[in-house]
Amino acid sequence: MATARPALSPPEQRPLDFVTRLAAIRDRLESARFTRVHSRLLLAAVILFYLAITALSVSRQLWHDELFTYYIAKSPSLARFWQAVHLDLNPPLSYLLVRGSIALIGDSIYATRFPSIIGFLVGSLCFYRFVSKRLGPAFALLAMLVFWATPFFSFSTEARPYGLIVGFFGIAMLAWDAATETRRSGFAIPMLAFAVTGMMLSHFLTVFYILPFCLAELFRWYLSRRFDLPLWAALLVPLIIPFAYLSTMKRYQAALFPPSFQASLGKVTGFFYRTLDPESLILLLALCLAMVVAFRRERRVGGSAISSKPLDAVFSVGLLSLPLLINVVVMRSHGVAFHRYSGPTVFAYGLLFAFFLAVYTNANRLAALVASFLLLVYIAGVNLVPPALTVWHTWRTPTRDSLPPPFIQGVRPDLPLVAASGLTFLEMDRYADPVTVSRLYYLCDRELAIHYAHATIFEGFPVLKQYFPIRANVEPYQEFVRQHPSFLVLGTPDYPEDWLLRRLMDIHAIVRYLGDFPGPYKDSQLYAVSMPGS
Repeated sequence: MATARPALSPPEQRPLDFVTRLAAIRDRLESARFTRVHSRLLLAAVILFYLAITALSVSRQLWHDELFTYYIAKSPSLARFWQAVHLDLNPPLSYLLVRGSIALIGDSIYATRFPSIIGFLVGSLCFYRFVSKRLGPAFALLAMLVFWATPFFSFSTEARPYGLIVGFFGIAMLAWDAATETRRSGFAIPMLAFAVTGMMLSHFLTVFYILPFCLAELFRWYLSRRFDLPLWAALLVPLIIPFAYLSTMKRYQAALFPPSFQASLGKVTGFFYRTLDPESLILLLALCLAMVVAFRRERRVGGSAISSKPLDAVFSVGLLSLPLLINVVVMRSHGVAFHRYSGPTVFAYGLLFAFFLAVYTNANRLAALVASFLLLVYIAGVNLVPPALTVWHTWRTPTRDSLPPPFIQGVRPDLPLVAASGLTFLEMDRYADPVTVSRLYYLCDRELAIHYAHATIFEGFPVLKQYFPIRANVEPYQEFVRQHPSFLVLGTPDYPEDWLLRRLMDIHAIVRYLGDFPGPYKDSQLYAVSMPGS
């Protein structure tokens, strides 16, 4: 007997059937147990993802500021090391850790950036634990990935103190959280003091990073009417450390920076724009997708409870206030406040985003995991795909074709080559071929630098050459132009920190544009210069 074929559903019913199937899949996923083992396995996978990103992106060459770290760490003796530390504007801890890393792993770019890689990972895991105690592992993972999705993630592979600061700040968050519990652990106060001390030894602007903790402690004091002396001591006693490098801070205040780089109230809004603009669309998409997944508002049995405290709101306000505080203080000395100086503020993005989603989805773990997956795809696309394509292209291309082009080596080899920017000069001195380095110059003139650029950032190269293995030439501007009436300049005419091209145009030198020569340096525009009367 033939079996009757099932009747096909009408076309208008098929979309409803598809939605019903999706809802059924969603219900099964929501009812699935998300145990501690599952959360640890997922976290381990994300850690491997982080290590893969850093392993691929760490191979890029060191840029100007990282070369300071590398050269100081590579000082031939400890006596020379302590002398060289004063050439930079940071306390000695980051240089010591890089020195130790090079001694253990070997002299390589990876070893130079290894302390930052580990510090950033430690701080991220501490942040994960901090949020997990309040919102559960799924939302803790989401908060950490929001933190990684910001441009600040690039400092995980930069040989500067910012990765270490993330690590110490994350440890401080966990220690402070443990210190504010009813039954305080005996390790909480010493660990908090250790973390704050580590921050003070990493960057001289970290004195401002205790603001979120201080604000939260003031609020806790107001609520409990009890002054927590040990906790306040752990926060404030390490502030003695910056007095040991007051001379460095005074040199920073005495330095001149271009007006467009100086701290201002506009830089505050600029910070939030620069740190949110790249990923704002993906965050909105992740939020919408998570809300669609959790469109039913009922809390399921066994769901993760939200245990956020009023202290967390005060702490978040303190984090968001850091750019304002730093810019207002630095404005007094007309100093520069780069966006990276307010890095811990980015922790607030992850904390607030995860809390908002947890509240409006009734702590729906599936919604958090879906949003996390989307952020992982975004982070991989931004950080993993470009270096992977570069490695693939290098592997697929024959060796003779994969060599870099000669850059400027073949352009007028009879003329000296002047780098208008100190950034380009130091990097070319390190990475350019010997022939190019032999004719490479940087010209110094403090009065002209102040007049045209209002900046004295790179006027210390004659001193640097006494400590760093700089192979190229550093000469006073007036002496150089007397000896070389014709020369080449590699520069960018409108870059705020550079003055040379503006000076040459002002005195009516013949400046002829030769073209763009793309390379791994800040400047790519090459000019042929003939001095007046030559």
